Amino acid sequence: MKVIRDPVHNIIYFDKDEEAVLLELIDTQEFQRLRHIKQLGLSPFTYPGAEHTRFAHSIGVTHLMKRFVNKICSLKEERFRQYINELNDYRKQLLAAALLHDVGHGPFSHALEKTTEINHERWTIEIIRGDTEVNSVLHKHGINPHEVAEIVQRTHTSKAVVKLLSSQLDTDRVDYLLRDSKLTGAGYGSFDLEWLINVLRIGEHNGEVEVGLDRNKGLSIAEDFVMARYYMYINVYFHKTTRSAELIVDKIFKRAMELFHDKQIDLPDDLIAVLECNGQTDKALVHYINLTDHTVWHYFYQWSKHSDPILSDLSSRLLKRDFFKEVPMSEMYDMEMWTRITNYFSNQDLLKNYYLAIDDAKSSSYKDSYILQKPKTDEKEEEREASEYILLFDHKGNGTELSKVSDIINSIRNKPISIRRLFMPKQYIEEIFGG
Repeated sequence: MKVIRDPVHNIIYFDKDEEAVLLELIDTQEFQRLRHIKQLGLSPFTYPGAEHTRFAHSIGVTHLMKRFVNKICSLKEERFRQYINELNDYRKQLLAAALLHDVGHGPFSHALEKTTEINHERWTIEIIRGDTEVNSVLHKHGINPHEVAEIVQRTHTSKAVVKLLSSQLDTDRVDYLLRDSKLTGAGYGSFDLEWLINVLRIGEHNGEVEVGLDRNKGLSIAEDFVMARYYMYINVYFHKTTRSAELIVDKIFKRAMELFHDKQIDLPDDLIAVLECNGQTDKALVHYINLTDHTVWHYFYQWSKHSDPILSDLSSRLLKRDFFKEVPMSEMYDMEMWTRITNYFSNQDLLKNYYLAIDDAKSSSYKDSYILQKPKTDEKEEEREASEYILLFDHKGNGTELSKVSDIINSIRNKPISIRRLFMPKQYIEEIFGG
């Protein structure tokens, strides 16, 4: 038995015989790379304790997946026996998908995604299906990599399997909320995991078998779970300091590429291949795997000494934590404010492009349509998107959507999170607005 100590789940076990494939996947080059990718990207600038990695999170999700599957398969619900059998049949593929679901994350979590416009999931699929150690290990153990990729992509024929990894009540969300809450110190993101697992149920909703919670015993934990997500978005994932840091990283990459095209800077082959792959992830994969938080930080240190004043200034700001500041929201739609800004940057398009930034937090790569977007009003559309529900089941297995039972959840679903901010360097704000 392989034992791993974890700050969230305490002791995590892997059976060396029955789960040999998981242990071998953990030892692959592609998965070990996740030790050097922080889970929360640039959030340690805001929360110094948030140094945890995608490596630890992925192992935590796999541990939770085993617990979720074991709990559901222990339920004595004969009418849903086919669903339970599906989970047992696809157990190996599901655990592999849980372990590998974030293997495609790049440096600084979601910041690089904004620059390349390539979602980490595409890199994940490429790693699972491509010429990689991960692919070889899956084949060695008789697991079809395409099936694992389909679970991650949410296109697998078994919806029962997909929803345990990607839905409104899935193992990925459960782990990252608990882990992010604990390591940032933001205690309002925690909830009672043991009770949540205890009240897991299966039932029927809109003609489909779904995973949910016991209606009588699970209402409070369901509310706690959603509110934990809500507060983590507001206070951690959408924190203004972290968002400002991400904007600066995006602008550093853009400036570096602009200088590269003008032949004013030499860039490493790995970075060029990724930034200019134009969506052809298969051709850039070997280079992408070489990029981690550490390798990119090395480039930032080099660029802080570059002769280009914009690249060196932006890189130095990141290194010194001298980020852009937020213009107070009360001034966001003031016409006089925009007139002042326009006049200030008149005939200075280059400075405007790199030192004026509007951030719309609702478009963050932390996708959560349950609390970031308004609920669906079209009943047929709702039926097609059952995974957007959190369901409570009565003793007969009939499901009711959480927001229809809970006034608390209904109120936040009708007021989705949307934080719009304007950022500029502090000295610019002082020169434009005084103070």
